[in-house]
Amino acid sequence: MSTILNYFGLILKWLLIILFLLFALATFVGKSNVQTLVLLLVIAALVWWPAVIGKKWNRAIALGSRIVFVIILLVINFVAFRPGPKTTIYTSDTGKKELYRVYRDQLKNWPDNTENILIETEYGRVHVLACGEKTNPPIVLLHAASMGAHSWAENLAPLLPYYRIFAIDNIGEGNLSELTDASIYPTNGQQIADLYSMIFDELNIESAPVLGASNGGYIAQCLAYYHPGKVDKLALFCPMGITQLSGSSIFMLAVASMYPFDFIREWVANWALGTDPAVHQKYGKWFNCIMASTIPSVAQPVPMSTEQKQTMDLPVLLFLGTSDKLVGDVGLAENLAGDYPNIQTKVLESGHMIAVEHADTVNPILISFLLNDIN
Repeated sequence: MSTILNYFGLILKWLLIILFLLFALATFVGKSNVQTLVLLLVIAALVWWPAVIGKKWNRAIALGSRIVFVIILLVINFVAFRPGPKTTIYTSDTGKKELYRVYRDQLKNWPDNTENILIETEYGRVHVLACGEKTNPPIVLLHAASMGAHSWAENLAPLLPYYRIFAIDNIGEGNLSELTDASIYPTNGQQIADLYSMIFDELNIESAPVLGASNGGYIAQCLAYYHPGKVDKLALFCPMGITQLSGSSIFMLAVASMYPFDFIREWVANWALGTDPAVHQKYGKWFNCIMASTIPSVAQPVPMSTEQKQTMDLPVLLFLGTSDKLVGDVGLAENLAGDYPNIQTKVLESGHMIAVEHADTVNPILISFLLNDIN
């Protein structure tokens, strides 16, 4: 028994050493050198402790003193280096300026007459891209997390003849919307829906079809549930709010922000965006800016309940990708989405950015779904 306990203690010790090494590396990269030194002292105490203590007293005292020393260092680390109140989602002014530059570069793929609309809300300024004839009926586009309103460029062409397009930058993420206070943002489905209902009102939109990708799909579902009169139809592209956001998703994004190494960010980008070269060529630089420069202030998407989905009888079009790491198992997602009374689902061989990766396939299906109520 004592041998097993010794092995267990040894394994636990080295796991802790590896964990603290990773934290030390993160603080070193973040240029918190004193904190790095404190964590290295913790590691040193775990690896080695003066033998003279055990010889002078006994093994129990030596172990106890070692534990107390480590605890004191950890308390110092927690108290002295506790982060202050979050004042911005951006890690640096330089990163913010670079992200803005890349955003504006992405707008080269939008129509020349695209308007930039700014709306003041209780949370801060919301930015909206608007294009298309003003006499056309409205349609609202809600982008994927870590993307931006600009990321709908591949889906504009079939919509422009029929709609006035409003693509909204989700506030609390890296884009041209900006929180007044990074610690105050919509934290649940009701607050999210209320915000977007207010944005609709400011845009003079009584109701409209809504397109939502990834987290934008979650936002769209919240709006349709809490303000059903605002949404005529839902088109969802690998949406959050169908399946539970996995712990691996949170872990991957945290790793990318903590360890700004090219090979890690490339690994995370392939995991999040999929491996399609066209997607990476178009949005890889943008996604890297997001990972390098932002710590978003947004609510974690929570799956809609069966009862919530069953009350929404509006037409729903759902696109799912077989290689989508964020939504996860296609069969499970399709089964859960079946709670919508009036849904049609299309499954494609795709990663998470399905509306970009398979725009040629998605666009005709989408416009057919939308025009059913227009023609």
